Amino acid sequence: MDKVMEKWNEILQMVKEEHGLTDVSFNTWIKPLEVFAIDGNTLYILVPSEQMGLSYINKKYYLPLKVAIGEVTGIEYDLSLIHISEPTRPLY
Repeated sequence: MDKVMEKWNEILQMVKEEHGLTDVSFNTWIKPLEVFAIDGNTLYILVPSEQMGLSYINKKYYLPLKVAIGEVTGIEYDLSLIHISEPTRPLY
């Protein structure tokens, strides 16, 4: 968990650079993502936008995020993008 947390900004920047995202796209879809928890081999990523945003990010950025996380951390995670409408505490 610590490795993902400490490298999170590097991971997001890698997605931006390798996929040629504009600042607007990056700031809208990628930058707001947060690591929520790791349970076993699953990394839960919190998507703060509504359901439409969750669906869009899952469709368009799931694989780039998965690859960048693996390259930067050296650990292959299954990703689960989640949206939580009410504040809660992380699982870790």
